[in-house]
Amino acid sequence: MIAKGTTHNNGGRLAAYMTTAKEGERAELWQLRGFEATTIKDAFRDVHIMAESTKCQQPFFHLQLRNREGETLTREQWEAAADRIERMLGLAGQPRAIAFHTYEHNSDEHMHVAWSRIDEETLKAKPLPFFKQRLKNICRELELHFALEPVTNHREGEIKYAPKRAEHEQARRLGLNIHDIRNTIRACYDRCDCGTSFRAALDQEGLTLSQGERRDFVVVDQAGGVHALGKRILDVTAATIRERLSDLPREQLPTIEMAREATLGRELAEVQNAIEAEKQIAPVLWDRDQANQRWQDAVIDAAIEKEKTEREFADPAIAQNNHDKEYVAQQEPASAPHEPTGTAAHIRDARRHSDNARAFMASLAERGLGLAQATKADAVQSQLESVEAKIAGHWKPTTHEGEIVAVTEQGQVWKLTARTTGDKDHRDIQNFLGGLHGSLPSILEAQHQRQREQDLEELKARGLRAFGPVRQGMVQQQEWAMDRVKAADEYRRREEGRRAEDEARKTTAEIDPQRYLADPEYRRQVKSERAYQTPEERKAERENALRTMMEQQDRQR
Repeated sequence: MIAKGTTHNNGGRLAAYMTTAKEGERAELWQLRGFEATTIKDAFRDVHIMAESTKCQQPFFHLQLRNREGETLTREQWEAAADRIERMLGLAGQPRAIAFHTYEHNSDEHMHVAWSRIDEETLKAKPLPFFKQRLKNICRELELHFALEPVTNHREGEIKYAPKRAEHEQARRLGLNIHDIRNTIRACYDRCDCGTSFRAALDQEGLTLSQGERRDFVVVDQAGGVHALGKRILDVTAATIRERLSDLPREQLPTIEMAREATLGRELAEVQNAIEAEKQIAPVLWDRDQANQRWQDAVIDAAIEKEKTEREFADPAIAQNNHDKEYVAQQEPASAPHEPTGTAAHIRDARRHSDNARAFMASLAERGLGLAQATKADAVQSQLESVEAKIAGHWKPTTHEGEIVAVTEQGQVWKLTARTTGDKDHRDIQNFLGGLHGSLPSILEAQHQRQREQDLEELKARGLRAFGPVRQGMVQQQEWAMDRVKAADEYRRREEGRRAEDEARKTTAEIDPQRYLADPEYRRQVKSERAYQTPEERKAERENALRTMMEQQDRQR
């Protein structure tokens, strides 16, 4: 049995991770205990609000528990294991959520458990000292209890420590095998007795020994990835590494940037040498007379084809002139396509480095973008906003029901087209993301989730004095209390506005764009039925409401 635990600071992403199935999996929310909310997203949002009154930056503890392939447990046994783990970690009685992910090809499943660390009585976070070692001990006990095959706590081979998540992500982005690189570095170190021989051995493998920014020595691979020389690879202390490499002054080694530039230059030189070698092996022979003869034949053939198709005599001189223009046009280099910038560049970069839909979604998340699927209400809303933009003299694209789009941190919607993704056709990217249909939120839900995250970040920035002013008078205490009340009221008001917009979006009746443009009465009717406001009207309403609330609080003071 293998248990991996970590503290978490983003409840929205954690809830989506637990309840969203990957490709070839099924996700099932099994238990939601100790929360007042009925959905996991609302429950985790309540934990965030409660954590605002504490100094806890990571209010969740997430556990992933799995068995060896082929070993199964009943749901009651899984739940008993979760109860045992929470007692040993000191989280007994804390609100928790349990989800199961089941593989479709072999029916094996593993369990995800998320606990709230915030104690509702003391409003303090539960400490988790040495939780990794405790999880290892609990797994060995559970293996004996359920008669499972024991899992060793050490790795096979010379390298005992696994690469960190950052190293895995770096290798994934660069398209390299992290284990091969680590084994190569270890083999070079084991067969060398000094820094000079170690550097030469790395050079033979295409690796470069460099001086690190925070460490004495690092290794730069063929793609520019950085690997620290330390205990995780060499299994020796930093003092031992410095002693063995003492004959190689650190100042004589290149920096990381210099090593990357040298690697790129070496690759370019190899490509140029290959091109020159190919030219020498198969030189291009150019016969001017033979080329002119082929050109004259092409002119005559063009005249004959034109006469056949147009059923009239084609002047060879005209045909020759047209053929000259076509020839020149073919020889002229095509203009380079316009490279996108900003959000479009992030989307294209994520598409280039992703080979499946889940990897594309994860790569977008690293760049602050998310995916959403347009519902019928979203499609009608985009049609309405497009007509409003046309009235204002702008242009705004529309979305179709079932279309998958990208949503930025500010809630802006970006269509996944050939320009933004680099695919030949927009249908290619929709087919590429076909496995995500049904598991993505709607555009409105994604926008509201982004707004909630921004609101929480804003409240977190305003809650630096969460425990009140220290060693100050009653006036400062009252000002602090009023600021806290004002922040809570503002968040509640924004949440009520989001719920009202959810209710207004339930109307999915189609609108007539032409009539909407020409008939002001029809325009007012649509706006009143859908409670629609333009972005400028919504901004003005928020500013007026905030100004009114601040005036009321000033009068109360």
